[in-house]
Amino acid sequence: ITSLPFDGIAIGGESIGYNMAATRETLDLLAPYLPENKPRYTMGVGSSPQDLFDVVARGVDMFDCVAPTRLARNGALYSRAAGAAKKFRLNISNAQYADDTQPIDPGCGCYTCQNHTRAYLHHLFAADELLALRLGSIHNIYFMVELMRQIRAAIAEDCFVEFQAAWLGTV
Repeated sequence: ITSLPFDGIAIGGESIGYNMAATRETLDLLAPYLPENKPRYTMGVGSSPQDLFDVVARGVDMFDCVAPTRLARNGALYSRAAGAAKKFRLNISNAQYADDTQPIDPGCGCYTCQNHTRAYLHHLFAADELLALRLGSIHNIYFMVELMRQIRAAIAEDCFVEFQAAWLGTV
């Protein structure tokens, strides 16, 4: 496949994205065979911010995933404050957020975080309001796109490893 005149390489299959241990292993095994001068795309990667770091560190340039919006529709919203142990997600349906006046993620610049509190989103999910799904999806997509913007900037500044460690809290 790599000898054919394709513009890039798509890497997918049963485990890519769904099983990140297998995804990392597969990308590590393929690395010596993939051309350096062609973009690499993986399908189904993006359930957790950690996933983005894992594949970018292995040379992946592009990926897509339904997880950010699927998770949002079920009340799982990305937040650095939730930490790595919870895959950087909080479940806005949990009772602890009923009176929480913070945004989903205090450092997020998305429309949802700039205009609505965790308590309001908790209420929307509890009331089965469709607006909850939209606001959650807006947040999760923005969160992941912003993270990738920061990752690209770190690569351009030749400090990806340091950025990854700082972002994931491993320094």
